[in-house]
Amino acid sequence: MSNKDIILVGQFGSPVGLKGEIKVNMMTTSFEVFKNLKNYYNFDGSVAWNFKNILFKNNKCVVQVEKYFSREDVLELKGQKIFSNKKFFPKTKDNEFYINDLIECMIFLKDNTSIGKVLSVQNFGAGDLLEVKYNTKLILIPFDKTNILSVNINKKEIIADPIPGILD
Repeated sequence: MSNKDIILVGQFGSPVGLKGEIKVNMMTTSFEVFKNLKNYYNFDGSVAWNFKNILFKNNKCVVQVEKYFSREDVLELKGQKIFSNKKFFPKTKDNEFYINDLIECMIFLKDNTSIGKVLSVQNFGAGDLLEVKYNTKLILIPFDKTNILSVNINKKEIIADPIPGILD
């Protein structure tokens, strides 16, 4: 499985109760997306976790991991990131993209001037921001209709028209 095929879907949180249940901080768009994934792995795919139960309790995702029977057992999972294979994700709609697909896209201005490559996608609560290395500095471009004119995932190209001040 290549790095482009695995996607971060969550992170184990704190144990719940005494019978080996543990919270999961989901990084999917919804509980249903997380629940319907077929496989869950650690960062390099060397460990697969099977979830006997995946529940939504008190606005939190709680799972019971097979072969983990007590609070002490699941404590070793706390903080570990959970990944799944991209092939298990639902297809995106038009103008929807998985963050993984945006990373490493080249960004061009309307006049076809290259301004850099997407290094990551950040979100501090007000929407997604493309982190781009521009000349010698890092810039953040809002991923919205005002700043992003088009995205072509197949070509790994984004056409942008950043608001004044972003490139200064």
